[in-house]
Amino acid sequence: MVENTGISFGITLPGVIMAEMLSLVIIGILLIKNKKNFGWWFLMIGGGLNLGERLLYGRVTDYWPIFKTRIYNNINDYLIFIGLIMVILGKWKKSK
Repeated sequence: MVENTGISFGITLPGVIMAEMLSLVIIGILLIKNKKNFGWWFLMIGGGLNLGERLLYGRVTDYWPIFKTRIYNNINDYLIFIGLIMVILGKWKKSK
């Protein structure tokens, strides 16, 4: 288990909470405009849960190690990752 004060994959940024809040606002706007792509929901839920934990505790607890690395993530990070893939695939499918 790792206490993460940065973002996914242990990357640290100044102003993480502000960046997360801005990201959620942008994702919320995109969610309203793209109701058919469920990937935006995954992004919003994962990001919102991470932001909530960060606001409550000042950090996010990462408890699942990525196979054969020293990098840890939590379910929220995987929701964000899956959502991003869904959004990209949805955009790619639309362009064909």
